[in-house]
Amino acid sequence: MTAPDAWETMAAVWLDGQPQRLWRRHSDRVNAALVERWLPPVASVLKTDLFDEAVGEGLYPVLAKRAERVVGIDASERVVTAAGRRYPLLEAVFADVRSLPLGDAEVDAVVSNSTLDHFDTPAEIELALHELHRVVRPGGLLLLTLDNPLNPAVAVTKALPRSQLNRLWSRFGVESARGGLVPYYVGATLGPRRLRASLRRAGFEPLELSALVHFPRIVAVVAGRRMERRRSPAVERRFLELLWRAERLGSLPTRYVTGHFLAVKALRRAPR
Repeated sequence: MTAPDAWETMAAVWLDGQPQRLWRRHSDRVNAALVERWLPPVASVLKTDLFDEAVGEGLYPVLAKRAERVVGIDASERVVTAAGRRYPLLEAVFADVRSLPLGDAEVDAVVSNSTLDHFDTPAEIELALHELHRVVRPGGLLLLTLDNPLNPAVAVTKALPRSQLNRLWSRFGVESARGGLVPYYVGATLGPRRLRASLRRAGFEPLELSALVHFPRIVAVVAGRRMERRRSPAVERRFLELLWRAERLGSLPTRYVTGHFLAVKALRRAPR
């Protein structure tokens, strides 16, 4: 995973520059709909990063309606501070998802949207999954999203030299993010078969698998920047509705080709 100082640089770019405002609104809406569909009321929930809450509305509002206690961790102190300032009742903590400051079986559910796809290797993804298994109670839920390697755009990005892409992001952060080319650190990911196998090795049982964000991301980000410059609420509403209608592709057999993210709902198996 990228070094802590690099995460702080990325956080500064987003918190100061606020690129992709419309795209962030759409992303929050898609992820919130997933939580509303898959997460029942629980006593406590862990969110594995706070980037969404720092740069936009994020998932805290919907999580707070479903859980009495919401804990969030992030590898950037600046992101933790920004998210905690926005949501004072959120337990915002600086931590690495591979080493969580929580006790065994401390939470009822984990929501991890596009956190584990920033590591360098699949082995690090599995390490994080085992740590998530440790902190969620038996019978508890894991809601996880990862970059979808079956999506052609994601596959091309993953095939490019990762170190060069990440250096490009660090050097030209705002411009790169606005252009939709390298909006965040590029890491490893898992396809549906490997994801199911990794979850089972970590002690989870996959229950449902889906795909999210079906409008081409690069096109949406570039178009969104143009909409933002026009500063027309009516135009922005129509644009966001167009993006939302594209989520209907998630019900088609081709969803794993069009979806930018894989989404899985998994159950922590009880000890035998």
